[in-house]
Amino acid sequence: MKDLSLTQKYLICTVNEKGALPGYNQKMVACLIVSGLLEMQMAKCISISDKKITVCTELPEHMEYLTPLYNVINQGKPIKAEKAVETYTIAFTNKKLYELIDSLTKSLREADVVEPVKTGLLGNKDGYAPKKEIVMGIIEKIRAELLEDGEISENVIALTALMDKAGNLKDYFSKYEQKELKGRIEAIKKSKAGTLAKEMSQHIEALDMAAIIPLVFTNV
Repeated sequence: MKDLSLTQKYLICTVNEKGALPGYNQKMVACLIVSGLLEMQMAKCISISDKKITVCTELPEHMEYLTPLYNVINQGKPIKAEKAVETYTIAFTNKKLYELIDSLTKSLREADVVEPVKTGLLGNKDGYAPKKEIVMGIIEKIRAELLEDGEISENVIALTALMDKAGNLKDYFSKYEQKELKGRIEAIKKSKAGTLAKEMSQHIEALDMAAIIPLVFTNV
């Protein structure tokens, strides 16, 4: 099994036992889009400034699972970050969201971290759900780095902050652990070190969940 990216890990930890986002949860969808944007930013594929996204280079081949999202923001000119998120959260159809999830799921199948399941009301549709041991491996890495004495990576910080915003930390951690995780993230955000982890946590914190979940990036 190859190493999974931020977006792949987020999706694995968010979908239900049928491999679907629970009840089309807008917060979870918004955070999925943010994870993809942050991943492209870390790869210097895009830049984000003044609440706008600018495409800098072609999408790297190893990140082709983000092609649907890349195509949305690759308009030949900067696009508002809010508009990118709204394309998936308040669109008339879920077509673009399904395209992105299908692309991500394909990459997860190739990585052998999901398994076939039956979905649909009659159980006659094919789907793919994360393997439990893969999910628990991701969760244990979060626990080791943020609740114990492990070295803290940018990827884990971003994943934990996104899961917090999406509201699904409670699926894996006790109330006490959730409080500790949030405390560690807050400490990193306020630290003097100008790390990418700090920048990402500030970007995620800037998500405004109160108004149709628009994405608002701040300069850091």
